[in-house]
Amino acid sequence: MNVAIATSSPDKISGVKKAVSEFFNIDESEIKFYSSQVESGVPEQPFGDETYQGAINRLNGIKEIFPKSDFYISCEAGIEKAFGQYFNVQVVCIYEADTQMFLWGKSAGWSIRAEDIEKIRKSNLDNYLREKGVTRIEDFLGSSHSRSSAVAQATSLALASGKIRNN
Repeated sequence: MNVAIATSSPDKISGVKKAVSEFFNIDESEIKFYSSQVESGVPEQPFGDETYQGAINRLNGIKEIFPKSDFYISCEAGIEKAFGQYFNVQVVCIYEADTQMFLWGKSAGWSIRAEDIEKIRKSNLDNYLREKGVTRIEDFLGSSHSRSSAVAQATSLALASGKIRNN
């Protein structure tokens, strides 16, 4: 199995590898993973639909770089609004070459105070967190809620959505 990942982030690559190997019940060493940084084409800090657009843009870019893969996977972090609340989430888009299906998944999100959103819009979430004294997401959310685990969750959910579509 060949899997192309549209990122150079070690955390995101780790999350994708974990999810794919667990989902297919295959040792990571039996899967060929390829990765490359791909531009998202959206603002550095995406909001709402920009997050999903960034994921699909990255996915299309990685398909051009590694045209012989079985799965193409992209990750995009963004901020979504629901019921007047803002949430940071990881969105994963997967293209399954055999079925030519797009599969989507999203991690659980943690809330951001509405009054802080303008600060984030002017800069980005990473800078905002640094101003709050958070330099590693694990320090903020705990070791079981790392960026890698959020990407793994979103990837697993995207892969699972393919099971529903294939039945």
